This record gives sequence, C-alpha cells and structure tokens, in this order.
Amino acid sequence: MPLAAVLALTTLAHALGALTALAVAPLSPFLLDAFGLSRLEVGLFLPAVYLGGVVMSLPAGWLTDRLGVRVTLGLGQGLTGAMVLLAALSPSVPVILACLVAGGFGFSVLNPATGRAIVEWFPPHRRGMAMGVKQTGLTLGVLTAALTLPPLAAATSWRHALAIAGTASVCGGALVLLAYRGPAAHADARPAERPRLAELSIFLRRRAVLVVFACGLLLSVAQSSVLAYLALFAKETFAVSAVVAGQFLALAQLGGTGSRLAWGVISDRSFGGRRRPGIIASALIGAVAYALFALGGALPPPLAAGVAFVAGAGAFGWVGLYFALVAEIGGPRYAGLLTGVATAFAWTGTLIGPPLFGLAREASGSYTTPWLLLTGVALGVAAALPRLRPLVQRADPVTIPP
Repeated sequence: MPLAAVLALTTLAHALGALTALAVAPLSPFLLDAFGLSRLEVGLFLPAVYLGGVVMSLPAGWLTDRLGVRVTLGLGQGLTGAMVLLAALSPSVPVILACLVAGGFGFSVLNPATGRAIVEWFPPHRRGMAMGVKQTGLTLGVLTAALTLPPLAAATSWRHALAIAGTASVCGGALVLLAYRGPAAHADARPAERPRLAELSIFLRRRAVLVVFACGLLLSVAQSSVLAYLALFAKETFAVSAVVAGQFLALAQLGGTGSRLAWGVISDRSFGGRRRPGIIASALIGAVAYALFALGGALPPPLAAGVAFVAGAGAFGWVGLYFALVAEIGGPRYAGLLTGVATAFAWTGTLIGPPLFGLAREASGSYTTPWLLLTGVALGVAAALPRLRPLVQRADPVTIPP
C-alpha cells in the first residue's frame, strides 16, 4: 500500500471509532434530561466505554501483534459499532452502560492496531508526523460528533443520533477488512518471532517507562474530564443551548487536532525525533486553560470559547507524541504489546477523570474546584517528565538505555 493510503485509512478508522465510542460526550446534556441524572451520574457514560477498553487493552495489543492490524482493527470496530447500536435501543441507563462497556472492548484495539500500522510502514524520521496525523482521527471523530449529533438529537432524538454513530463504526470496520494490507516484510513473521506476554517484564522493570505510563494516566484524567464535562460546563456556566455547548466541545477538538499535527511535525523536524518536549508543552498549555476555566462566569463567553480551543490543544495534543514514544520504546517487535499497556494506563485515567471531576463539582457546588484539580494534574506531569533519562536511543529506536 502507498504510505499516503495507509495514513488515510488508519486516520479514518480512528476517526470513525472515536465518533462512535465517544458519541455519549456531546449527547450528555440530552442523556441528563432524558433520564433525570445528576452531574455525577452523567459522568459515568464515558468511563463505561473506557472500562471495557482498560479490561481489553493488554489483550488487544497482544492480539494486534499476533493477528495483525487488518483483522484486529476491522473486527474491533465492528464490535464497537454493534454495541453502540444496541445502546441506542436500550430502555434504561444500566443497560446502556453495559452496552458501552462491551463497545469499549472493540474500542481498545484502536491505539495498538493503528499504532502498529504506523510503526510497520513509516521510518523513524517520519513517524512522529504520521502518528500525529493518525491521532487526529480521535479529535476529528469527536469534532464531527460534537457538530452533528446534538443538532440531530434536538431534531429527532438522542437514540437516533446514537444509532447513526454506531453505524459509522460498523462501516469503518468493513472498510478496514476490505482495504488494509500489511507490509510484506511483516506478513511472513514466524510465531517464534512474535512477542509473548511474559516479555513485558523487560519494560516494566524500567522506572522511567513506568513514569511515562503514569504520566499518560494523569494526562488522560484531564483529557477525559474535558471531553465529558466541557459541554455541560458551557451550558450551565454561560447559559447557552445544548447545541451551542456542543460547539464549545467542537472548538476544543479543533485545538486538539491542530496541536497533534503541529507537535508531530515539530518533534520530527525540530526536536530530533524526541517526543517528551511536546508532551510537556501540551501539559503546560492545558494547565493555563484549566486555570482560566476555574474563573467560571467571570469569563466572557467569547473569551471562554477561545479558552476552549486552547484547552483542547493542551488536553488532546499530547496523545500522538505519547503513543509514538511508547511504540518507539517497544520497537517493531513490541509496538502493539507496549501500546496496549500504555493504553491500559491512559484509559485507567479516563475511568478516574470524569467521576472525580463530577464528584468535585457536586461536593463544591461549582466548577472552580474540579478545574483547579486538573490544573494541578497537568503541572505535575510537566514537572515529572523532564527528570527522566533518555528513553530511546535515536540511532537505534528499539533499545532502551539502561
């Protein structure tokens, strides 16, 4: 396959998977009203998806390395779409949550499978850009969901909107199964050359690698909180409609998309392939935006819209660099497996983030406290990452220095 086709297909697959799995985020105001939920309860929908993802993230990485990108990604997307379709037909919140957990099983393959595709096809000096472009699929998928699903739900119902989101992932899975082909150099790999789960201990004994995983968890706490609550925050703080509140989330996704692209190019061309500086900068950008959001209604709505764009750049911009770093630590042999572990850590943060944010909102009676909590989380990551020794030798990206 041409490299451009690989990049386009993996980005589209990521976008459709994210549109489907994370459709509950822009639809949260409709779900809150339909079921009479509290702010804490509405924060459970997004973690339900990621709970399934955490449970399956390590097996998903292992399956990607064993079965290949095409089969794992295609079937995973099909599963996500089918479960979200069932959620749209479900009569109660517990059944919807169960469907979303099952949909998360399929969603878990997105990062390992698309990340392995990038590692297999792209050389190291182009990998940061490629991973950044591929990771924009998530922000573009949520951007599309934020712009299209709330108006559709307002015109028809949230069930119709969620059903269309589920259909998107089913179509994406079919496209991957039909169109994707791996490079010939990897097609003939013998089972003995493929990784075993026990080999994870090689990496888990490295303190620096564990710190990277922990930072992914903390940044995901912030990212998932922005994703789950920005629309509700805008609606309740600035007295806008649910459709306009969805546009705040869309602005955040635009910021995240631009940031992922920019940091991918910068890390390749200006940082000599180093990924950590961009991750640190994203954390600092996010910290500034969260601190501004803590001002609440003191922010004029036009300025708050600009802050939403900046918050998206900080909350979502680091992901491509993070998974590029993890894949390079693992190298071609362990890229899927190690990305699966990184995904487990990151999505554990996603399980923690929205409930913690919602609990802080309920306990304090305002959004100031949860936004300040996210500010502290982002600053902690920005302080921890620069202290690590180099994780990848750029002359040989597979080797971790002792």
